[in-house]
Amino acid sequence: MKRYFYLGLGSLAMCVFGLMYNWTVFSPAVSVQLNVSAASVANVFSVCQICFCAGGVLSGFIYYRVPFRASMLIASLMIGVGLFLTSRADQVAMIYACYSVLFSLGAGFAYKALLTTVMTWFNDKPGLASGVLVMGAGLTAFVFNVPTSLIIESLGWRTAMLLLALIAFVLSLVVSLIVRPRGVVRKAGKLEEGEEEGQVSTGQMMKSTRFYVYFIWSVLVLAGCSSLTGTAVSCGISFGISATMAATLSMIISLFNSVSRVFYGIIYDKIGRKTAMGIATTLFIIAVIILYCAFTLGSTALLAVSFIFVGLSFGAVPTISSAYILTTFGKKYYPSNFSIQGTYTLFSPFLGTMLFSALFTATQSYPLSYSYLIAYALIALGLFFGLNRLLNNPKTTAH
Repeated sequence: MKRYFYLGLGSLAMCVFGLMYNWTVFSPAVSVQLNVSAASVANVFSVCQICFCAGGVLSGFIYYRVPFRASMLIASLMIGVGLFLTSRADQVAMIYACYSVLFSLGAGFAYKALLTTVMTWFNDKPGLASGVLVMGAGLTAFVFNVPTSLIIESLGWRTAMLLLALIAFVLSLVVSLIVRPRGVVRKAGKLEEGEEEGQVSTGQMMKSTRFYVYFIWSVLVLAGCSSLTGTAVSCGISFGISATMAATLSMIISLFNSVSRVFYGIIYDKIGRKTAMGIATTLFIIAVIILYCAFTLGSTALLAVSFIFVGLSFGAVPTISSAYILTTFGKKYYPSNFSIQGTYTLFSPFLGTMLFSALFTATQSYPLSYSYLIAYALIALGLFFGLNRLLNNPKTTAH
């Protein structure tokens, strides 16, 4: 069927829209060749996150004003040109301009536009659709990191970036030419008969407690999981294992993060938001408990198990977010509503990796530096129960 073809093609495209997660492979070689500090190159990724989010917000607010094909063609050019110019960069400032800004804005724009468009074909299975799509973005590291590393070693980082520019441009161009929105939502306000009820505008959503309780939950879970992902290698080395083994352990998080996204999508569709969110919250709490057991016992095996649970809880946030916004606030204003929800990714660097860095600088202790995870897990649990009460109350679900 057409919609499943769109879903598969969209998932492939999501892999290239998530190429900013591939930057860690490039940063050492770029730092050496351009003779700049590792810190200045590493911050390229932080700016990428901000611009990716900004592109997504922009996409949501112009979705109904600019045809999907036209907007995707522009995004495809931004992605291709951004990566191409990055491969030609001779200054780190040019990398920030071309990779962090131009490419990431285009990728964030395309990510939200494609996700919104494909979701219009899956009103009956929003969880499955969002799960499969965001799984593609989650698999970026698995698909590209090893081949990219090998190309960098043999041909240099510029050639590797040039090849990625070609792949990303062609794939995003194909999507822009083939994928189409479902006809009934090509324009705002075009709803099927009987769908008018429950359509909440972006302004109304931002006054809703239902939105903020879920938003804070998603921020805390994402910040906790992403900070563990970003520091997994150094944490593993602190247990006395080699850097190679630690890097292998860190891949566990990415693997289970990606696979679990489809799982949460199916659970959301078959059983509901409460079960999907409850599983994610429980797994996050278990991950933190096992992590501290690993620290207490000095067990690498328990550290690996905790990484599995981190990955399993990590995958819930993007999948549940897209489905929750659609099913709770309706599809009429979904593009802009989902873009606002997507800003939760802006907070994860500050409440996650940056907070860890500050605590580790002060304490030089991994258990103490991860202590905020305990607070996040407990608050997330409280927010989960709070949201359940809100959604079970007819008075609050009406506002």
